[in-house]
Amino acid sequence: MNRNSNHYINIKFQTGAIDHEGVNGCQVEDVISVLVDKLKSHQNGEFACPENSIAITNLQSANYALRIRKERLENKEREPSHESYEH
Repeated sequence: MNRNSNHYINIKFQTGAIDHEGVNGCQVEDVISVLVDKLKSHQNGEFACPENSIAITNLQSANYALRIRKERLENKEREPSHESYEH
């Protein structure tokens, strides 16, 4: 989405697992953090409003949910499966 030819956004997301592909892009969490920072800067200036505060809260909630998902998946990978045990 380009409203002004002088301003643009270009996001390259990570493709493949970092442990296999290396870091080759950003994560969704990275983009959310940038958005939170931008909205916080608005809140400290002339664009402060209740809607920005709501947006910040919801973006932070999204980042929290994604962090919990990542931790759950990492813990699941560390859990031994029944197939890995030899009897």
